[in-house]
Amino acid sequence: MSTSSVTGVDARRIVVADNDPDALELLVTDLRLEGHEIVGAATGGEQARAMVEALHPDVLVIDHRMPPGPWGMDVAEEIRRTHPDVSVVVYSNYQSSELLRRSRDVGIRFVPKGNLRTLRRAVDGR
Repeated sequence: MSTSSVTGVDARRIVVADNDPDALELLVTDLRLEGHEIVGAATGGEQARAMVEALHPDVLVIDHRMPPGPWGMDVAEEIRRTHPDVSVVVYSNYQSSELLRRSRDVGIRFVPKGNLRTLRRAVDGR
């Protein structure tokens, strides 16, 4: 990792996944402006899984609900098991106590959609 001269944060290599093209574009733009390198942008869970496998990012940011494929939390849990060096952030409008418990139990950060400041801190590891 290198420190970004623009924001002073450690630049991270990130794969972002969201089935909503507008939300995906917003995430990619915001995280790039923060000085991070977006190495992959996926529109589904299977694609996100393949990108993590091929690109070895520092962080995966994934939406929870991405029909018709696998749910983001399922992919996130798998990535935590198979790639423990990858930080995982689930970024979603969908919230439940079960989802929050699952994320906490396996060390996944959960961030409600719409809170870019909290997402930035989660990506930065703060």
